[in-house]
Amino acid sequence: MNKQELNPEDFHMPAEWETHEGTWLQWPHDNQWPGYQLKLEKVWLQMVDALHKHENVHIIAQDERRREHIERQLKFFGIGLKNIDFHIIPTNDIWARDNGPIFVVNKEGKLALVNWKFNGWGGRYDYGMDNQIPLKISKELSIPAFSPSMVLEGGAVEINGKGTLIATRSSIINPNRNSGKTQKDIEEIISKYLGIKRIIWLTGAKTDDPSIGWIDDTDTHIDTVARFVNESTLLYAWAEDKTEPRYSILKKHYEELQNATTESEKHLTLVSLPLPRGGVYSTSNIGGGGGIMKSSAQVYTDATYTNYFVANGVVLVPSFGNVNDDRAKKIIGEQFSDREIIGIDCVALAENGGELHCVTQQQPWHVNLEDI
Repeated sequence: MNKQELNPEDFHMPAEWETHEGTWLQWPHDNQWPGYQLKLEKVWLQMVDALHKHENVHIIAQDERRREHIERQLKFFGIGLKNIDFHIIPTNDIWARDNGPIFVVNKEGKLALVNWKFNGWGGRYDYGMDNQIPLKISKELSIPAFSPSMVLEGGAVEINGKGTLIATRSSIINPNRNSGKTQKDIEEIISKYLGIKRIIWLTGAKTDDPSIGWIDDTDTHIDTVARFVNESTLLYAWAEDKTEPRYSILKKHYEELQNATTESEKHLTLVSLPLPRGGVYSTSNIGGGGGIMKSSAQVYTDATYTNYFVANGVVLVPSFGNVNDDRAKKIIGEQFSDREIIGIDCVALAENGGELHCVTQQQPWHVNLEDI
């Protein structure tokens, strides 16, 4: 089949809990943020250790020297190189969920990817190299790439694998991403390229809203507030303390979710997932807040347990040394009883604006592609 003849509407994005071929990671480096690699590398080693026992791990390294370093670290810490491969692709940053491709499959199980435009979360950060990553992966894997004329970060969408997508208006229907596009325009493009039949919109909150009292350069990505665990069950972030800075927006989301239905007209089963009690604060000036933070400041982050990652046989859950860590793992574990639940320390990662879901990107299982 000629690649030019492929129709994006024949493909769809599988749910995250469906079988993976592997997971993509972009290894931290110091090119943009001095001290980044030392600060974050432990988290990447823990992710690889948990993931490579169940699926392939595709590691993007900045250059050959960094690849050699990563390989040495994996051997030194006893992780090894089983089910691990490397790709030399220069990057600005680490957020594979947002700048990487969204993989899609057709009914025959053949793989393609969607190369959404990426503009550094509305022009907040450098993105020239990150915007090239999907097409470079397409070339390396010899798979087709569809390129919509729209900005979309992977963390901005959450799907149930049956045709329903949930997102926040503040992140996608935003002039800093998609100026000139209406909600209808955006819905048509998303539906065409991800195989979506229904979109549930939550309000969200824009980063530059003066009432925002936390670090969030994404204009509220959906993976920080709500996640599907099956066709019609949703885990939603909830603030049990009304003095919590995010309480009002999370209450608004809950009200919106109560009235939502899936593509098959099912009402959602809503399961609350607490925020870390008392919040997670940053005092770091390494790679945080776009360099706007001062080392003497204490800044409230948007740390959340909804930013977990579901892989084959395992769910990686953000942990913060917080009293709610075990409770969150238990709630998530009840939804994924067939998988091991592994907590990974994400305090350092949260200081930079995300957790585990933000830095991972699943590649679904697919059939042999040689005939495409």
